[in-house]
Amino acid sequence: MLNTAYLWLPVFAVVIFICSYFEKFRIILFLTVVAATYAFILKQLKNKAVPVYFKNDKIQIDDTEIPLTNVESFYISRPLNELIILRLRTKDQNLAVYLEKDQENSIKAFLNKVKIEEQKTPYDTYLQYGHLILPFIGLIICGVVYKLYYYIQYSFN
Repeated sequence: MLNTAYLWLPVFAVVIFICSYFEKFRIILFLTVVAATYAFILKQLKNKAVPVYFKNDKIQIDDTEIPLTNVESFYISRPLNELIILRLRTKDQNLAVYLEKDQENSIKAFLNKVKIEEQKTPYDTYLQYGHLILPFIGLIICGVVYKLYYYIQYSFN
């Protein structure tokens, strides 16, 4: 998700530069572009929600089956009001998936029943707040482009 967002940063910078030329509406246009970017990110995250099924000896996430014996820990965070993130640490990898929020209690109950511990890591904090990175970068770009616009407008006069 963030890789796609970073590919859009040059386009975002050009749009902000164009918005800089509208003197009276500049701030409103900046906030509108940042809000539209944030809405786009939320829509993309909602599209990433996958189904999860729990069976006696395995967890099936989309098309991937994970044996419970490979799961070392889990953590559930809520980055959005509509979705949760389930992060599973297995012996081989860390796996993070977006799920519908109504599954949170059943997931916790199942994983606690099979005695898999809940453990928070720094990566969980990144997962929870990672979708906010691009809008903040966007605000910084707004400030830099505004300074560039100001420099171009008043240095050549």
